[in-house]
Amino acid sequence: MIRYILVDDDPQTLKRVQEKIVSISKDYDLHHVKSYDSSKKAFEEIYEDDFDLLIVDFEMPVYNGLELAKKIAPNKKVIFLTSTINNEKMVINSLDISGFLSKPFELDEFEYILKNKVIDKINRHKTIKKGKRLTLAIGVNKDIGFYPDDIYYISSSRNVNKYHANKNCVHFFGAQDEVIVTNARISIYEVSKKLEPYGFEKINQSTIVNLSKINVRNNKELSLLDCKQEFTIGDNEKQTIISKIRNLLGV
Repeated sequence: MIRYILVDDDPQTLKRVQEKIVSISKDYDLHHVKSYDSSKKAFEEIYEDDFDLLIVDFEMPVYNGLELAKKIAPNKKVIFLTSTINNEKMVINSLDISGFLSKPFELDEFEYILKNKVIDKINRHKTIKKGKRLTLAIGVNKDIGFYPDDIYYISSSRNVNKYHANKNCVHFFGAQDEVIVTNARISIYEVSKKLEPYGFEKINQSTIVNLSKINVRNNKELSLLDCKQEFTIGDNEKQTIISKIRNLLGV
C-alpha cells in the first residue's frame, strides 16, 4: 500500500487530481490520506509516519512546494505539480524527487512515475516483521492466533486437497497445503492489508501468499515451497508482485 497526501492551494486542482488518481488506485494499491489547500495547514498537521508519497504544487503561498517538501518529506517520495518546466533545475538536486507532473497532468505520465520512481523505492525501504505470534481480529466476536511464518497462503478458493472456504470466508494454509485456520470470516482484501507488514501480498482476487515461501515465478504462474498448489497472478497484481519479490531478494 502507498499512502499519499495532496497539497495544492487551488481546491479545484485538488479535486481534479484526486479524481484521476482514484481511477487507478486499486491497480497500484494507492490510499488517499488527506488533501490540503493550505501549505501552512499541511505543515502543521502532517506527520512523517502518516504517508509514503507527497504530491504537491510547486507554486504556493506561505510555503512553496519545495519548502514544504523539505520540511515534512525529507525522507519521502515527492511528485511536484507544476505549470512550467523551468522549475526542474531548481529542485533536481534538493530532494529525492520522483517526478514532475504538468497541470493538468496525463494519467499515463503519473503511472510511469509510479512504476519507475515510486513503487520500488517505497517497497524497498519497508521491513518485514518476523518472529512474533500474531493475533488477528475476525469481526467483533472472534480472534485467531498464529505465527505468520507458518502460513504459506490464504485463499477463498478450493485447493489441491479440496479444501474450500465457506462464503465470505478464507482458509489459512501451511506446508503441504494443510489448513491451519479454517473459515475465517474476513475478505482477502482486508486480510492482505493486515498481513502486508509480515510479508504477505495479494496475488489475485481470491488468494494472498507469503512472499518468503515463493519457489518459482514463471510469468504469471507461481509456486510455493513445500506446496503442490499452483497459483496464477492477476493482471492487476503482477507489477506489484514482481517488484516485491525482487526487493525481497535484494535485486
